[in-house]
Parts: sequence; structure tokens; C-alpha cells
Amino acid sequence: MNCVLLDMHGLKLAVDFERIEGALHIGDLALDIAGQPEWVLGAFGSEYDQTLVVDTALWLIPERYKPEHSKYEEVVILQGRKWALACDGLIKSVQIPMDQVNINEDKAHRSWLTGTYMAERCAILDIDQLVEEFEAMLA
Repeated sequence: MNCVLLDMHGLKLAVDFERIEGALHIGDLALDIAGQPEWVLGAFGSEYDQTLVVDTALWLIPERYKPEHSKYEEVVILQGRKWALACDGLIKSVQIPMDQVNINEDKAHRSWLTGTYMAERCAILDIDQLVEEFEAMLA
């Protein structure tokens, strides 16, 4: 799997390249925060085609999240352009051999975690599951 590694709150996250539509510097965005839930940093785009930027650390690791330690610099826009993940930075692209991934067998605990790849010490995100969870929270 071809992935982009992201730095987020001291963690390395891997996102399947096919699930990414683009990346923007967060400072270049005018984020509308009106009416957004706590886990959404804001939205950008037109009224009819908004992209919601998720506070990724708050969503993924709420028990360890400290807002004062967030250094969000980049926004990774996910496939479909409705959702984007805030991250501290883009690290690099990497090819992850699936036969070397420790698959997450406990979907009840971290349903968004596909597994871990120890060669890069990263967590591989299940983007479909994340988007499903985001959508459910807005319903």
C-alpha cells in the first residue's frame, strides 16, 4: 500500500495515498467555526461544497490530547473532499507491504486503526471507518 506519513501530536500516521485528494497549509485557510462540533476545527469551501477539518488528535487520542501541544500546520483533504485531517506536518510517502502490518484485531477499541507498521513505527488509518464515524456524529 502506498501511503503518506503524517506527524500528528507526536505520532506517525499512515494514510493510503488513494484516499487523499490534496494537502493545504492550514495558515492559508479561512476556517468557519460557526456551528461546528468541538472535534471540528472549522470548515472551508463554498456553502454547498464545504470541507470539514477534523481535530485529528482530539478524535484519535482524546485521552492524551492536550490542545496547547497541537502544532497543526497542514490539512490533508480526504477523498470526496467533505473531510480533512489536521496534522502537524507531512513526513514522506512510503510503500507499506501489507504482509508486514500488524493488523488491529480489536476494532471495538480503536475502530479507525487498520494496523501498525513497525518498520516506520506508524499507525495505519482506516479512512473509510473514520469517515463513517465522522458522518455518524453529524447525523
